[in-house]
Amino acid sequence: MKQNNLENKSANKQAPELAAKRANVPAALQQKANDFLNSNPVNTKALKQIVNLLENPDSNAVGIMYVLEVIFRNLLKRKLISTAENKTCKSNAKPQEPNATCQIQYNKAWSLLLANLGNASKEEAGTALKVCMQLIAAEAKHSRSKDWPVTRLRSILEALINAEATPTAALAEFAKFTRCLDVLQFTYQLLPGLAPKSYVDTPNLAFNYLAIINLLDLGKTVLNDKQFHIGPESTFDYDRTRQLLNKVWNGIIASCNGVDEKVHRQVLVVLLERILPHLKNPILLTDFLMDSLHQFDGPIALLALQGIFTLMQKQNITYPDVYQKLYNMFYPRMFYNKYKARLFYLADIFLTSTHLPENLVAAFAKRLARLALKSPTEDAIIMIRFICNLLLRHTGLQRLICATGAASAVEIADPYDETELDPVKSGALQSSLWELVLLQKHAVPEVANAAKFITKSLPMVEFDLSSLLETKECNIFDDEVKKEVKQFTMAYERPTNFALPQYDIVTKYWDIL
Repeated sequence: MKQNNLENKSANKQAPELAAKRANVPAALQQKANDFLNSNPVNTKALKQIVNLLENPDSNAVGIMYVLEVIFRNLLKRKLISTAENKTCKSNAKPQEPNATCQIQYNKAWSLLLANLGNASKEEAGTALKVCMQLIAAEAKHSRSKDWPVTRLRSILEALINAEATPTAALAEFAKFTRCLDVLQFTYQLLPGLAPKSYVDTPNLAFNYLAIINLLDLGKTVLNDKQFHIGPESTFDYDRTRQLLNKVWNGIIASCNGVDEKVHRQVLVVLLERILPHLKNPILLTDFLMDSLHQFDGPIALLALQGIFTLMQKQNITYPDVYQKLYNMFYPRMFYNKYKARLFYLADIFLTSTHLPENLVAAFAKRLARLALKSPTEDAIIMIRFICNLLLRHTGLQRLICATGAASAVEIADPYDETELDPVKSGALQSSLWELVLLQKHAVPEVANAAKFITKSLPMVEFDLSSLLETKECNIFDDEVKKEVKQFTMAYERPTNFALPQYDIVTKYWDIL
């Protein structure tokens, strides 16, 4: 059977990607599917055999899924299968009748597809999700009532939430469909009824539930695109969807007391990325964010600080200890923090104001300089550039460049106390940035060159830190390799002793035989 024969029988025109995938379907399966599509009346026995292949762990599951998609879209078009929203099979239909048998096999295939959403194979899990969504579109198109198959979408969400391990591949595929406004709205409509009963007793279900919410973006980019999964006749109501979002969040905040740190961190990520811009009363988050900031350390405290900063900007709340908390987030372990880029970003914003006390900003400059001595290469460059920006914003801090002889042989004590929790009391303003002089001897040329600003004239404009936040050490290594070497070390005398030049210093102490 040729590939185009199978495609001509499909209910809708297939995307090139699906056609490419289907090219890997075994010839025997292609022939069986083609015979079924050409049979009249419907050969239900052949349909059973094809569906049963999906239960075989050794079968080509991806190819079978694509074949089943084409078959069932064709059956839906021919009205041989009733949709989930509009059951058309008669109640007295006998199992051997084509309509009833096709319906049974369709429901069985749907269950097998849902079971594959949590598959360890990324390709199989992603394909199962994709086929399910394509069948939803086919049901809506060929339904007599033209209703959106909400029941089918609910079964997909249930399978994703109840997966034993987080279905990363299926979620990544589902994220592509959440950019469709109809999928977005109906998902928010279904989520309140699918929330785990206990976030504490079932943290895995809670994490999966939050992972789905993290895919639902109501941002301007998605709203302006106006994409719909099921045709232009679909409707979307932002105000209604926003009410549903607030309902979902109220359920989350009521259930997250006492959860483990992994779930708590995911709650904050969902809040900052998806929920906060659309909340009806964001000021009610103050207590939750304050408790998260004081009771936890590391990523949770950082995410809570970002939320507080947003409330300070949008709701005009005041938090007197915010700079002290930010200052104490800079410690060596933060280099291994997943959200360290957020920390640099937040610190840059918090320290933008030129009206901050000099002793406070000096403490941040000294803390960054001290950390740069023991940080990974990419972070050292960011902190050196950050210090330079602070000196440009607060010209009074330029006294740190030559305030004392802290780096000289005479001065052996640094008045800066790095163990002091209060940045104002750290004594940073009486110190100097001798750490940057030391960094000029760094083994990595890019770090050494970045630190040389301390002995030259300061630049006229600030450095853009955003371009550095995603830089990795491998990128720095690649850049160094690509540079042209201007000087080459060459041996001017032919070696005679194991590649050692004559009269080399090594030969004065050892005799090499």
